[in-house]
Amino acid sequence: MENKNAGQLIDKYNKGEATPEEIRLVESWYLKMETGETLNAAELQHEHDLGLRQLDAYLTRRRNILLVWTAAAAVVLLTLFTALFFYNSPKGIKEQISLAQDIPPGKNTAVVTLANGDTLRLSDAQQMLSVNSQALVYEDGKVARQTAAGTSAQLTASTSRGGMYKFKLSDGTLVVLNAESSLKFAQIFEGTQRVVELTGEAYFEVAKNRNMPFIVKTAKQNVEVLGTHFNINSYSGTTSTTLLEGSVKVSAGVEEEMLIPGQQADLTGDKLMVKKADVEAAVSWKDGYFRFNEESIPEIMQKISRWYDVDISYEGEISREVFTGAISRFSNISDVLDMLERTKIVHFKLEGRRVTVLN
Repeated sequence: MENKNAGQLIDKYNKGEATPEEIRLVESWYLKMETGETLNAAELQHEHDLGLRQLDAYLTRRRNILLVWTAAAAVVLLTLFTALFFYNSPKGIKEQISLAQDIPPGKNTAVVTLANGDTLRLSDAQQMLSVNSQALVYEDGKVARQTAAGTSAQLTASTSRGGMYKFKLSDGTLVVLNAESSLKFAQIFEGTQRVVELTGEAYFEVAKNRNMPFIVKTAKQNVEVLGTHFNINSYSGTTSTTLLEGSVKVSAGVEEEMLIPGQQADLTGDKLMVKKADVEAAVSWKDGYFRFNEESIPEIMQKISRWYDVDISYEGEISREVFTGAISRFSNISDVLDMLERTKIVHFKLEGRRVTVLN
């Protein structure tokens, strides 16, 4: 492979002009560790050249990894990755388990609980369920369940660990429900408001209706919109609302904030704070990949636990390092763990559906 400046190589990749070998190389720069290490220009070019030669020999198959890096970030990432990658390490997760022991990623699976208490398990061969006044219908037009005409009954859509699903509500609003989440909503919205109740995480593209605001209620806050795109994550002690398009009003008790696109409101306890959002990281899950942005091992393992339906345990002291990078959510669990192991900071043991984190 012809050696090129790392920045130029990233530029070719982003323009779609990279060769298959160059694509494979760029997509291997997937993870970095915050070490504060810096190199001068000569050292950086040496590390780059070394990476080109050795990574090309190592990568025998292309992994489905989605990365969006700036050229400057990619240069730093290449430096750190090359320095970390080629040291000897203990037996990795890929060598520990067989293909039969590996755990596949989550899939499209959910349950809808009807007003009378009946449950409807949705087909995992479908991706989206649409709601209208007479039926629940899959994206391909197949009827999942007939209902009473004109009903305003409350429905609850829920996903377990390892599941996600898309829902088109009766007003045209699109909701993507992440794993271990639920959404309560009316089959037909009536009155002056469209109110839904969320636990867990969901992405919303709200249909515009100036006469009927759309309100998302979580355990501790309300988000009011007319028509907009946003994400709400209420898994942990902090509820994060990230705005992509339009405007929303976030309220919690006496606290109230208006967001503009690119902002995020974090509610911790009774304190509401607004900050600049990492929009890409906030919605990466619904676009099919994990994106870690200076996240700790416990934070990363929570995401892995929900999506792969595994339990997590720890042996020894947990690393305090933070990680940044991205990988497809459609990879087997061994691929995700393998990438984290490449940092030489953390190792894993997989036994059944339990992942043990080793320091």
